[in-house]
Amino acid sequence: MYEHEKKGDSQTYSRILHEGSKQVWRTIYLSFLCVLVGVVAGLGAVGLRYLIDFFHNLLFLGTLSFKHTRGLSPWGKLVIFIPVVGIALANFMTEKWAPEAKGHGVPEVMLAVAKNEGRIRPVVAIIKTVASALTIGSGGSVGKEGPIVQIGSSFGSTLGQVFNLTPRETIILVGAGAAGGIGATFNVPIGGVMFALELIVPEYSIMTIMPMVVSSIVATYISTMILGVHPAFVIPQYMMISSYELLLYALLGIAAGLLSVAFIHSVYFVEDFFDNLKIPSIFKALIGGVIVGSIGLLSLNVFGSYYVFGAGDDFMDAILTNKLQSLLVLLSLVVLKIIANTVSLGAGGSGGIFAPSLFLGAALGGALGVVANWLFPGSTGSVAAYAIVGMGAMVSGVTGGVLTSIIMIFEMTRNYEIMLPLMLGAVISHFVAKLLYKETMYTKKLTRRGINIQFDKRISTFKMITVGEVMQKDIIACSPKSSVRETLDLMHKHNLGVLPVIDGKRVQGTISYKELYNTKPEQDELIGSLFTKKDITIPFTSDLYDALVVVQAIKGDILIAMDKEEIVGLVTVKRMLYSSMDKHKSI
Repeated sequence: MYEHEKKGDSQTYSRILHEGSKQVWRTIYLSFLCVLVGVVAGLGAVGLRYLIDFFHNLLFLGTLSFKHTRGLSPWGKLVIFIPVVGIALANFMTEKWAPEAKGHGVPEVMLAVAKNEGRIRPVVAIIKTVASALTIGSGGSVGKEGPIVQIGSSFGSTLGQVFNLTPRETIILVGAGAAGGIGATFNVPIGGVMFALELIVPEYSIMTIMPMVVSSIVATYISTMILGVHPAFVIPQYMMISSYELLLYALLGIAAGLLSVAFIHSVYFVEDFFDNLKIPSIFKALIGGVIVGSIGLLSLNVFGSYYVFGAGDDFMDAILTNKLQSLLVLLSLVVLKIIANTVSLGAGGSGGIFAPSLFLGAALGGALGVVANWLFPGSTGSVAAYAIVGMGAMVSGVTGGVLTSIIMIFEMTRNYEIMLPLMLGAVISHFVAKLLYKETMYTKKLTRRGINIQFDKRISTFKMITVGEVMQKDIIACSPKSSVRETLDLMHKHNLGVLPVIDGKRVQGTISYKELYNTKPEQDELIGSLFTKKDITIPFTSDLYDALVVVQAIKGDILIAMDKEEIVGLVTVKRMLYSSMDKHKSI
């Protein structure tokens, strides 16, 4: 009798459970590697910040300095040509050395995870960093999340390849790099983890979460140690005055969903427009740069600041401190920012769409806040409160990261009282955007190339169903003493291609029609010397995921369910798949 039969257990199943326990140690090992990933992501975020400031000071002020400065450029109207320099140089670098660094960056990391086992060329991070710093520093209307995600993810990918990790483990390091980069850039350690979980890695599990948490903690700590501990945005204290305000925030969620879809379409419409221009890239950069520069100059002359240049820090400070109260100004900035951002990217610039989404959400929310305060003076929140909710709603609708937007905006403002309106606006915006358009800003870039990314991260239904729930209790089987004729008759009668071979209570293996056809034995010959001896037993309490792992290990099609030493049923791969799909549809 086999050892597993004495214990009432499956050797193959036990071995697989043992392999599963090793995953805990692998997770700990990956977490230690993620300390290094976090260090690089944190330093990368700081370095990107200083590089952007350097190019800004050089191009706008004519000084060599890494200091973060704001103010008017001494070049006067010539500022319209500053974005030309940054966009042209960024376009030249990406075309020559790393085409995947062009545009907003995050989709390329998603592609590496989904189709390339997490492998990213290290040169991409270098080119993306310099190109994005040039674009943003010269006034290109883009954000920092694209380059920092590629910096962290590229290093995680490189580390995985150097240490010869499995594709799954490499992907976890890629996600950890993204988590650390986002956490350090915006001072949002939890938001960084959620960004990676929702938008980068394909699964939720402790094996993915633990390394990402480590990376995000380390990266954010390094960033705050160098740049200071403070929220990304400082806002007045908010308090909900009336529960009826939630209706206004719901309306803001609808408006943000509509604007999100318009924004996505605009980005790719302008990208196609520039791609279809049959002129050299340098002239595309010239045209796009002049347009962006002209919008910045217009903003200065009309609104008193270069609001649309770069990430729009001046505007964010003004709106979140209730210094912008003009409906016309806010609505105008929505239009101007969309034009500036889409042209910056379409003309060859490099950078993200997260900061522009925050800008648009703040402007849209601020506009609704102005109207709300006109209609209900003294009975509604400040303009800044609506701007904050608009920021979260817009990010949710544009990126598809609902939880990411909620947690990141909360961490960026550290205002808990805004959570209820923020959650409502983000969820409604996401559903409105989904109802109107199935793509997000990130997935659209990939589907245009014929690449579909799956974001359904529900817990695998294979882990929610046990073998005992789906097994058939009536077992059709043969014994080692069955003849070939009897076995074939049994197969034909029940339309089966494979039968278990059972001798009393001993499960010995399987016999298939293919095996009998290939060997062509005599009809009266016993199958005792013909069947394949393999351990096809599994406890009936096992889940279908483990059952499928056993099937893969034994290269079989059927398993016998055991209750200790008793045979209680049979389960096939087909039965497991159908049961899982039925369960999937019901949840």
